[in-house]
Amino acid sequence: DIVTYLYSSIIDAGIHKAPSIKIAEASKVTENIQRDVNIALINELHQMYTLLGIDTHEVIEAASSKWNFMKLKPGLVGGHCISIDPYYLMHKSKMSGYSPDLMIKAREINEGMGEWVVSSFLKYVKDQNIDLHKVNVTFLGYTFKENCSDTRNTKVKDLIFSIKELGVSVSLWDPLLDITELDKFESEGIMVHRTTPSEVEFAFLCVSHNEILEFLGTYEGLVFDYKKITY
Repeated sequence: DIVTYLYSSIIDAGIHKAPSIKIAEASKVTENIQRDVNIALINELHQMYTLLGIDTHEVIEAASSKWNFMKLKPGLVGGHCISIDPYYLMHKSKMSGYSPDLMIKAREINEGMGEWVVSSFLKYVKDQNIDLHKVNVTFLGYTFKENCSDTRNTKVKDLIFSIKELGVSVSLWDPLLDITELDKFESEGIMVHRTTPSEVEFAFLCVSHNEILEFLGTYEGLVFDYKKITY
């Protein structure tokens, strides 16, 4: 009652008062899991459509013409909610004797998306006859989602280090990162662009912040865009 009174005084959207803390917590994790499962479906479709030579985004645009289609896009699932909270309920469920197979599989698909992106990148490099050891790959975007400065559990970090471990020269530009984050990368041997880069040899689009899309609007070099956002 006290929390409801407090939040009602500051939140215009209104308050839904759950009958218990269990219901409140379960509703939070249910919302997270619903998104995780649906994103996993889109990620799986994107991998399949890529093999079939079908543009996933065009499929999504066509499907979203139906009023009840949930319009989601493929991508890496990070952050502090969707990629973490499901494990709490999965653990509790197993303790109670039930294996939530769909939730588990969704987590596996989304956690494995980074490996698929790296594999797709290496295939693109091979198809384009690019010698990775002669170019610098600039990763564009680092935070866990677009136009947000939050870096918690971002999967872009895994991409950067997976490519760096192949002996490739890598750099990073994310206009939303603070100085502390940039300093961390430099200490690990990764060049960072503290302002809009004046020269990029090979762009690896990870997070499509508005500023990054503006940059790509005039960029004429190579771009690896696993989401097919820019074309």
